[in-house]
Amino acid sequence: MKRKLWFIGVTHEGNHEHLKELIEPIKSCFHGLIWTFHYPKDKGAEYLETVKGEGEIIYAKWCNRLDYSRNHCLYQGPMKVGDWFITIDCHERITKEFVDSIKTMIPLFEKQGIDGIYLHGKRFAAKLKEETKFVGNPHEGINGISKAIEVTQWDFWKDYFFSNVRNKARDKFAIFMSAMKYYIFPSTNHLLLHFENNQNFVKERYLVRSKFLQEVSDLGFNPHCLKSVKNCIENELTEILKECINSEKILNDWYRYEFLDARDLIDKHDFTLIKKI
Repeated sequence: MKRKLWFIGVTHEGNHEHLKELIEPIKSCFHGLIWTFHYPKDKGAEYLETVKGEGEIIYAKWCNRLDYSRNHCLYQGPMKVGDWFITIDCHERITKEFVDSIKTMIPLFEKQGIDGIYLHGKRFAAKLKEETKFVGNPHEGINGISKAIEVTQWDFWKDYFFSNVRNKARDKFAIFMSAMKYYIFPSTNHLLLHFENNQNFVKERYLVRSKFLQEVSDLGFNPHCLKSVKNCIENELTEILKECINSEKILNDWYRYEFLDARDLIDKHDFTLIKKI
């Protein structure tokens, strides 16, 4: 490859072991790592510094925008227009054989005008252009791709190339906490998931969300900080907040888990499972 290949990502404290498990087998495949690390620093940051190669570790405050965090890697590091990058989450794994295959195929991709690669429908790799940027929070896509492929549909694909250890690494109820965290993210797109073909329902969900966040804010709490929202519910559970909790499954699951010690939660996007408070 004439152009450089970078491995980019976003992380924070507490992921040291996951970073090592992800990066060690494949670090030699890249010219370097360009990662955004959100303060405070820990052993994970120290590790990234030792394996960054020609890359750079960018330190930044967390601002509840994953697309902003990933764009730091494109705009603030040593990557040049024309270079390629691969990005996955730190709870995902790819093999060296897979990355080597991608490196071999990139010249062919470029001849065919391909400048983006998806993995199981998720953004995975792209060629950096002036207009390239991550968009969407917390589920980012990549703008600026003119022609993309789904890599699992190519002949060289093997299922063992990719794995996800997220469910092994966390408590089975963590998904409900994550959903709540994503629910209050600024400009969240999380409410679209699984309801892409029901836009009227999506609009209703966003109206409930707006009412919920506005009430939290009016009560003097930060609606985009989960700790602050929890303090609000503990101290000021108004009728408006109750109405919202009884209308939105994410809110209902989170409330029942946090405040009622419920452990009968079901990870389905089924609003008939809401148990009113």
